[in-house]
Amino acid sequence: MIEKQILDHASACYPEESCGFVIATEAGQSYMPCLNIAGTPTEFFEISPDDWLRAYTAGDIVALVHSHPDGLPILSGTDREVQRRTNLDWWLVCGGDIYRYKNVSPLLGRSFNHGSMDCYTLFQDAYHLVGIDMPNFSRSDNWWETEQDLYITNMAKTGFYRVKQAEPGDIILICLGSHKANHAAIYCGNQQVLHHCPNRMSKRDIYNGYWIKYTHSIWRHKAWPSYGFTAILNDMDVSLI
Repeated sequence: MIEKQILDHASACYPEESCGFVIATEAGQSYMPCLNIAGTPTEFFEISPDDWLRAYTAGDIVALVHSHPDGLPILSGTDREVQRRTNLDWWLVCGGDIYRYKNVSPLLGRSFNHGSMDCYTLFQDAYHLVGIDMPNFSRSDNWWETEQDLYITNMAKTGFYRVKQAEPGDIILICLGSHKANHAAIYCGNQQVLHHCPNRMSKRDIYNGYWIKYTHSIWRHKAWPSYGFTAILNDMDVSLI
C-alpha cells in the first residue's frame, strides 16, 4: 500500500526528514521517494529540481510528502509558506501516522463571500490545519432570519462543548445583528480573536466592547490538542511576513 511505502521511507530516513511525492497515473497512485538535499536534513527538507521534474513528468502530483521526526503533526510556518507556493496538498508523517493537509487559503486577508469564504469557512480551515476536519454545511444568505439555528444546532454534534472562559483555539459565537449566534470567531489569547465579518477581510481583532457584549457562547472541541493553536499561529505568522 502507498501509506506503508510512505511510512517505511520516513522510518528509513530517521532522524532526517523524508520527502517525496504522491503521483497519480492511469495505473493509479504511487509514492515517489526523493532525496532530502537540505543542509540540515534533521530540521528541514529540500527536494532537488531534478526530482521535481521527475515527479511532473511521471504523472499528476497529488501531494508533496515529508516527515517531522520527533516533531509535531502540524505544518510549520515554513511548511505553510512553501505549500502556498507549490499549491499542493501536503502529507505529513509524524509519530507513525500520516496527516493530510489541503492547501487552504491564508487565514488572514480573505475576501468575504457568504457560503464559500465566510466566518465558518475560516473556522473550518483553521481547524483543518490543526488536524480537526469540520463538515461542510449548506447555508443560505440570512439563514439566521429563518427557523434555522446552524451554529447552535451543530456545535455539539461536531464534537464541541461549552466552556465559560476562552482559551486559544476556542470558538466564540457572536450574535451579529441578530438574536441568534450567527458569527464565529477563534480566540487567539491576549483578548484577541481571528474572524471574518461580512464585507471585510478576515483579520485579528481586539475582543472587547461590542464583541463581548454580543457574545452568545464559547465552545471547545473534545479533540483539541495542546499544540493546536500553534498550527493556526504558524499560518498567521507567514501572512504577516
